[in-house]
Amino acid sequence: MSLRALLFDLDDTLIPESPAIEAAYEAVAERVWGQSTPERVRQLTDAAHEVWRAGAPWEYKERVHFSLGEGLHGEFVAAGPGPDRLREFIPRLHAEAFEAVLPTEQRGRSAELVDVWRQARMSALTPYPETRDVLERLGSRLALALVTNGAARLQRAKLVRTGIEDHFDVIVDSETVGVGKPSSEMFGVALRELGVRRREAAMVGNDLRRDVAGARAAGVRPIWVRRPADGWGGGDPGDAEQIADLRELLTR
Repeated sequence: MSLRALLFDLDDTLIPESPAIEAAYEAVAERVWGQSTPERVRQLTDAAHEVWRAGAPWEYKERVHFSLGEGLHGEFVAAGPGPDRLREFIPRLHAEAFEAVLPTEQRGRSAELVDVWRQARMSALTPYPETRDVLERLGSRLALALVTNGAARLQRAKLVRTGIEDHFDVIVDSETVGVGKPSSEMFGVALRELGVRRREAAMVGNDLRRDVAGARAAGVRPIWVRRPADGWGGGDPGDAEQIADLRELLTR
């Protein structure tokens, strides 16, 4: 059966995530100490992660695969006990995120610094060099869906910031679905909304468990994006096709 649709992961598949996160912590360090160093960035990162781990509702964040980034952005649309507990925790997270490592004279500025972090992260987001061209060319002959773990508003803001939002016929996020990849439900929602069968679609992603194993379990052909420069390696992709650059999709 011929391919009719491609499903794409977002973070570290279409958009590199780590550089923007690093830029966000560097911006906070510069605001606090006047300059950024690797040690200051590490201290800020560890402090924020400690607050997140100690207070975020574990079962819900694991189910939808939310990370600290979702918490620092702090905008959610889902309803229910889990999302409500997360919303209740967000003011504390923002107020305490960096407090443990701030100089005495700057204590109490954490919420303000979280705003600096958010703005710097979004400003630093850029797609991989080939992303826009590949999506445009593929979209002329295939239906395209985004299947991403993350908060609905945050993931859509990333698409807008990087100028790729208009390339997708369907956008599926774990907050809206209520469960994240590798759950087959994420892939099933995309397939139903696209109106294609499992054998008519392939999933393109960088994560072996969430994207590759998740797609395979859902009956969708997996294509593993393995960029050596990103440090992604190891693990067993099984029978998944492997590409090192999205442009390789154009010849398939």
